[in-house]
Amino acid sequence: MKAYGQDLRDRVIETYKIGDLNRKQISKLFMLSYYTVCNWVKMYSTTGDYKSKQAIGSGRPVLFDNKESVLTYIKNNPDANGIEIRDAVAPTIKMTTFYETLSRMNITYKKKSRNISREIK
Repeated sequence: MKAYGQDLRDRVIETYKIGDLNRKQISKLFMLSYYTVCNWVKMYSTTGDYKSKQAIGSGRPVLFDNKESVLTYIKNNPDANGIEIRDAVAPTIKMTTFYETLSRMNITYKKKSRNISREIK
């Protein structure tokens, strides 16, 4: 579910601070759930902050983010393949995770071909 915008939250809290309307009247005025208004007012009263906490701390933790070590290894070992790079800089990470990490870091490298090509005579 998408969070309400900060401008709406600001207007609700400003209306609450004026003190002319109670929480139920504010919820009707802004067409919000009474519990939503109560939660915002409670957050404002206790912490002074009523911003959305959506997406803060969500997602998986980053397992590896040392871009410089990858670039240094590739510079020193230009013929290294993905497995060799991973084994050198992050041996505990699964290969798929490491490839996704390289992609996220916008790191590309030329992969050494393992196929032996036949020469045409």
